[in-house]
Amino acid sequence: MKKNEFIWRHLLFEVIEKRTIRFQQQELATLFSVSSSTVNAALIPIRRLGGIRVGGRGFDIVDYEKILYHWANVRQLSKDVAFSFRLNEPVREIEGQLPPDSYLTAYSAIRQRFGEPPADYESVYCYHSHPEIVKNRFQKETRNGKPNVFILQADPFLYLYGKELSLGHIFVDLWNLTDWYAKDFVTYLKGVIDGLLS
Repeated sequence: MKKNEFIWRHLLFEVIEKRTIRFQQQELATLFSVSSSTVNAALIPIRRLGGIRVGGRGFDIVDYEKILYHWANVRQLSKDVAFSFRLNEPVREIEGQLPPDSYLTAYSAIRQRFGEPPADYESVYCYHSHPEIVKNRFQKETRNGKPNVFILQADPFLYLYGKELSLGHIFVDLWNLTDWYAKDFVTYLKGVIDGLLS
């Protein structure tokens, strides 16, 4: 994940899950150990789209969807995949066998957070700071065939949002998937987010 994505994810977490809309660039730079110019570069496309309004020493989020869809469209989920492999166990059994400190995303994250998912699914996606631990956990059970388990490299700031991914992050990951049922999950999660902000 690129540095500007850390900024977008944080803004979405704050506005969706904390109802915070006012920010200062220097605070974001300090939080993520980046320069203020890096924060500014992340904000330029959002400002151009009308997602934020700059004033005084900070800025306000005026349209979170501009941030959400911008990030969703530039995110390249596949570049964060460290390992992918095939397991023949049911997805819920796979999810239950993931090692500690794994962060479920995409379909599994929806089921974890909200119970019964909007559609059946066949793939498990998760982040881990040491993906090889997950790979080693399942090494003896892997089979030939189309991968259905995807282990993504966790970034160093994932811990800031607790033991589950933020809703914006899950949405963006889902948006990047091409399975026919991904749209059902995207639609469902967008409804949840809209409900939180209504």
